[in-house]
Amino acid sequence: MRSEIGLLELDRTFEEREYLNTRIKAALQQAGIKWGIECLRYEIKDIKPPEQIKRSMELQAESERIKRSKILNSEGERDSQINAALGIQRSLILEGEGQA
Repeated sequence: MRSEIGLLELDRTFEEREYLNTRIKAALQQAGIKWGIECLRYEIKDIKPPEQIKRSMELQAESERIKRSKILNSEGERDSQINAALGIQRSLILEGEGQA
């Protein structure tokens, strides 16, 4: 199980439980053939990473939230500036049409 989990990226480990279950079940099947044992099911219910890895995952998640927040704020500012420029443009067009 450790070797299969080690093949995945840290943040994808929790997302790939089904994949891990299938791979580990296949490995158990292969190992059990000599003994006449058949593995019908294998399920990972919970993964408890060490505290240092938990902190690392939390920091990564927090930095992703900050990144998304900054992107959304900058997109909002851009849209606001575009709207203001379009308003000025429309105003100038209407003013020009009124003078004509």
